[in-house]
Order: sequence, then C-alpha cells, then structure tokens
Amino acid sequence: MMNFTGCTLLIKDDFGNILVLKKKVKKGQKEIWSLLTQKIKGKESNEKCINKSVNKILKTIVFDLKQFNEYVIDSENNEGIKVYLGDLKGKFVLDKSYDEAKWINKNDLDGYEFDEIDKKIIVDYYNL
Repeated sequence: MMNFTGCTLLIKDDFGNILVLKKKVKKGQKEIWSLLTQKIKGKESNEKCINKSVNKILKTIVFDLKQFNEYVIDSENNEGIKVYLGDLKGKFVLDKSYDEAKWINKNDLDGYEFDEIDKKIIVDYYNL
C-alpha cells in the first residue's frame, strides 16, 4: 500500500482556469510555478492538510473539496501524494513567501515552467 506523504490542491474557477503559484527565489535560481502542495504532518487527514495549506498560503478557505487522483512521487520508497480539486469563494491574499499567483488555462501552459509532477497533474486535469 502506498504511503501518502503530501497533498496537492488544484484550485479551479468557473471558467476552466486553475490557480498556479510562484515562490520567491534567490537571485540566480530558476523560477518555477506550482500547485498548492503541503506535506502531511503526523496523523493529520488529507483534508486538514489541504485546509491548513490554503489558510496559510492564500489566507482563505477552500470549498467543494473532491479527490482527483493519486500520484507516485518516489517508487523506491512507495511514497505518493493525493491530489484534490477545490474552489475558492472570494478573494485570497498570497503569503509573503510567494511572488505571484495567476489563473491560467490549458492554452497558457507552455508559457509557464512547472516541476514534473505538477505538470503531469495539470495535463491530466485538462485531459479529463
């Protein structure tokens, strides 16, 4: 059985867009866009992990949380992440450790650099 070590939230809007985030990086480091991802701490539930992450990073609440898929992130150690879909109602305030947040759609994907797992999640979502 897979050991789930983290949760990722794919935040969507009513127009088919998803929210992507860009963390602040030091000069010379590569800027990578990402989905909202959080490590699971102790015995906390996936839902609690997601809700804490949304509260910390976006200072808001997620609604209509639904499980989307599971992904292996380390096959040797049998570790994976669970991915959820959710909606935001109202505005959010981005945590100071992030530079930017943008709503993008599938036509925008080539203009953004993602790590491998986030890219796979986004492509899978748009290929539903």
